[in-house]
Amino acid sequence: MSTATMHLVHPRESAMKLVLYAPDRDLVSRLTPLLPAAADVQWQDSGAPAAALEPLRDTGCVLLLDFRHEQAAFSAALVRQVQAQAPELPLVAVGSTASDQLAGVVAALRAGLRDLIDLDAPPHEIEAVLRRASATDASVRAPAAVAHKARMVLLLGVRAGVGCSTLAAHLGVLAQQSHSPLLAQEEDPPPVANHLLLLDLAQPAGDLALYLNLDSSFHYDDALRHASRIDATLARTAMTRHPAGLALLGQAAGTDGTPMADPAVLMQRLRGIFDTLLCDLGGACVRQIPVSLLNSADDIWLVADQAIGTLVSLDQALTQLERVGARDKRLQLVINRFDDASGISPAQIASRFGLPLLATLPDRARLRSAASHGRLLLQEAPRDPYLRALAPLLSRLDPAAAPAARSWREHLALRLSGSQWKTK
Repeated sequence: MSTATMHLVHPRESAMKLVLYAPDRDLVSRLTPLLPAAADVQWQDSGAPAAALEPLRDTGCVLLLDFRHEQAAFSAALVRQVQAQAPELPLVAVGSTASDQLAGVVAALRAGLRDLIDLDAPPHEIEAVLRRASATDASVRAPAAVAHKARMVLLLGVRAGVGCSTLAAHLGVLAQQSHSPLLAQEEDPPPVANHLLLLDLAQPAGDLALYLNLDSSFHYDDALRHASRIDATLARTAMTRHPAGLALLGQAAGTDGTPMADPAVLMQRLRGIFDTLLCDLGGACVRQIPVSLLNSADDIWLVADQAIGTLVSLDQALTQLERVGARDKRLQLVINRFDDASGISPAQIASRFGLPLLATLPDRARLRSAASHGRLLLQEAPRDPYLRALAPLLSRLDPAAAPAARSWREHLALRLSGSQWKTK
């Protein structure tokens, strides 16, 4: 790795560790006279493998990305790589607000970066940006090492009312039961284990807790504030649990419309504790979702129905996802409340929007009836076709456990003495 280092001593302050992560080092010479006196700057080649970032984790450094017009597209792609590999590193864009360079600044904002070094700004403003980024890092940085990285799936309802939270509740319980099928059949609750976390960031807040008949005194905002303290023990003791064993972390009542804070550090901790994270984003506008959350997801499932208003919302969601660089192969479509008499088919919807069709879930009045009684459909009608239609989602949610999941589904099918719901 090639480096260019400046050692400038400030009499009263410790060195500020800066790393320019870019394809070339030419920006260093332009940055040098603009940076604060207490600066230790290194250039790191962004063409190196992502593992090259590992030594930087938990060092207190600030990572600078080149968002000048000619490098903006490349650096925007780097953001996801960095946030996946080392989310605790604070990222600062370097660009210019000159009229011919504004596209780079816009690209940085769309990539989710909150701090920008304006090459045309006075040095004291640049120093303020860097100190803010350094202070944020020091206050919330997580330990670098984690035992593993959990799979994270986002359930993104393209508009409120398409049944995203209902789907999340059933999928979460069934996925937890498929992990421990024998325990799931017993009357006593299974022992507490950190297998699956159901993360409720949907709007309106709190629906998942209602569907699962749970109450909690530890909420998502609490976890954000104390991200550095989150460990396996706290997850087992503080987070509310469904009798099936899955953990729920949701927003407190009254948080509807509150902008979501960047959860990168918290997600890093949670993914080192749980095996799987299922995040319900039903009713949340894509513009309100932190880009770091979108970037770090393994799968993004767009939940829609056949209504014309929903299809308009689906088109808008895809446009917004494209703007932040998240319209990619991770996106898959789930058509909920399917009705043969509604005209356009799920396959036609998927083709129209260029999305793979992951699953089709039938419209079931029984589902709404069970919810009105505060129960899940699997408690009221375990033979219902809606539950059978969740099979492809269960397989995708935890691919590593696919053989066990198949055995559980086969066992369930035999118990119910019925055929699988057909999605085609």
